[in-house]
Amino acid sequence: MASLGFLIDNLCANFTVASMNDLVKARLAERPSTISDIARAIASKDRSLDAENTRKLAEAAVEALAQSGEVTVQDGSISILVMR
Repeated sequence: MASLGFLIDNLCANFTVASMNDLVKARLAERPSTISDIARAIASKDRSLDAENTRKLAEAAVEALAQSGEVTVQDGSISILVMR
């Protein structure tokens, strides 16, 4: 899978890595979500992206956040980890 930064650089000028991560974390702060839920949130912020590209961006963002330990993915449900 391509990195989030690579995808943002090549697909959309409306996001940075930080703003994409913020969007995903804000969505997850509301409730656990799926990749499709996150892709819809991305699409609502940048209508120029097609469904395939919003899905790629959602997957890359979740993967990056999971690798950093900020989110967890279990059975297709993505949740934000709360730091105490």
